[in-house]
Amino acid sequence: MTATNFFSGNPDLVEVFDKVIPWSRVVRAVEGEGADVAATVSTWREILDLAGKYIATEIAPRAAKVDEIGVIRENGQVRMNEPMLENLRGLAELGLASPSVPPDFGGAGLPFTVTMMIGEMLARADLSTQVQHGIGWNSPAALIYRFGTDQQKAQYLPRLAKGEMMGAVAMTEPQAGSDVGRLTTTATERSDGCWMLQGRKQFISAGQGEMVIVLARCVAGSSGLDGLGMFIADREGGNYVVERAEHKFTIRGSPTCALVFEGTRSAALGKPGEGWKQILTFMNESRLGVGIQGIGVATAALEKASEYAARRVQMGKPIREHPMVAEMLLDMETTVAGARALAYEAAVLQDLVMFGGDQRAAREARELTPLVKWYGTEGAVRVCRLALQIHGGVGVVDEYDVGRFMRDSLITPIYEGTSQIQSLMAVKDLMKWTMQRPASLVRGGPSRLLAGARFNGRVGSDFAAARGHVVGSLRGLVGRLVRRKGPGLLRGASLEDEDLGPILLHAERLTESLAHTHAARVLAERAKRVPERRRIAERAARTARLVAERNRRAIALDDGSVFERIAAWRSERN
Repeated sequence: MTATNFFSGNPDLVEVFDKVIPWSRVVRAVEGEGADVAATVSTWREILDLAGKYIATEIAPRAAKVDEIGVIRENGQVRMNEPMLENLRGLAELGLASPSVPPDFGGAGLPFTVTMMIGEMLARADLSTQVQHGIGWNSPAALIYRFGTDQQKAQYLPRLAKGEMMGAVAMTEPQAGSDVGRLTTTATERSDGCWMLQGRKQFISAGQGEMVIVLARCVAGSSGLDGLGMFIADREGGNYVVERAEHKFTIRGSPTCALVFEGTRSAALGKPGEGWKQILTFMNESRLGVGIQGIGVATAALEKASEYAARRVQMGKPIREHPMVAEMLLDMETTVAGARALAYEAAVLQDLVMFGGDQRAAREARELTPLVKWYGTEGAVRVCRLALQIHGGVGVVDEYDVGRFMRDSLITPIYEGTSQIQSLMAVKDLMKWTMQRPASLVRGGPSRLLAGARFNGRVGSDFAAARGHVVGSLRGLVGRLVRRKGPGLLRGASLEDEDLGPILLHAERLTESLAHTHAARVLAERAKRVPERRRIAERAARTARLVAERNRRAIALDDGSVFERIAAWRSERN
């Protein structure tokens, strides 16, 4: 039976809230040492319960219509459809338009962890609505609160918190996707202090709103990631043009816009020239947010598949009693639970960094963020694919919803940094730490979180084996480098791009192994506190062992053909 409350009706999410998250640390970081932890956590729980009921009973039933109507394009204007607007009005009426905005500016002052739980529930109900909520309200509000002047905060935050306006964050350009250093939009300061924007942005979620925060080059002669700044531009009076909304097969109700700036008036947000450093805070949080989007969509797909498998009878019994289908459902359940546990561990770390300045938390958050994005989104695609398979032929019929879940899931491994970009981020950091601590390759590896984890029984043996395969993969790759560059490599010798080729080739295999091993770790940690969760921890650890072993073998058996082909292409180009 479909849940009527996406918080209290989701036992796994409730368990994470009640038994896993270290709320005392979060409350002290967010509210101060003297805060009443019990009362604060109780208030946050009530907010989630209120949001969960509205999202399940109002937003989820409108999701199919939001998708069917899509973005409205009339007379050169781009706008959201009426069911979407109704969803957003309801959230604003509940005080949840931008819930992380502090109470002084009309928001609820929720920590990142709680805001992400609202985001997960919204993504489960309707990913298009979640995108508009997260990017249109939360993201610009976070950047303005962090870097804005008192006047900018007073001008924008109350309106964002009440849902009276919608914004966007514009980074991507036609020629500069993940390669942000290639952006060409410029900001030029006038004598009166106003900055004039010139350029184009593409693939801007919620770009139809009343304002936008633009990343632009503001230091003449700069290149790469230097000399960038963030600027606020209001749309009123045709200050910039929403050129079009893309036609997409995924998140159809959320406008993804192309914006044109021609002499656009704007104001600097933060210090011009430090835009890349500033916007990194947005990117890290948004990548965690997209990982959690994947969890929400996967939860919806798992629910529908479980319901269908219980009532669909074939060969005299419900199909969930057929072993292959039962295994699919267990696989889906384990993936969702592991992704959720890993994501909220990272969300807590983000709160400790943002509010408490915890440097150890910052290092761990840096390690986990690309893994959450990779595992949460790639896992969502897999779960939705299995849900579609369980539905069989009716899965491609719109009234069964799983087709929409499948389509929506496909955007999550792409935007806010593709899965391959996340892999490069994760593995470059890992290799850097490995080269600084080569002795870690004979112990538990360079990840403190993995190296320090110990568990009993089958969970412990499978987890240790998975971790061993990860370390073995790293040993093999470092060994190749040492053979190529000599032992001086481990004493700080420099590396050329060509030397990193095998590492870059196998980055996603290493990331997959790391993500599964971390998911097994967090579920095994939970099983210590909640013994009923031991079976799911065992499944996660067994899966991690199999995945890490497969990837270690693939890395070891690399035949060099990829680099032969690259060399051939390079010769053609030259």
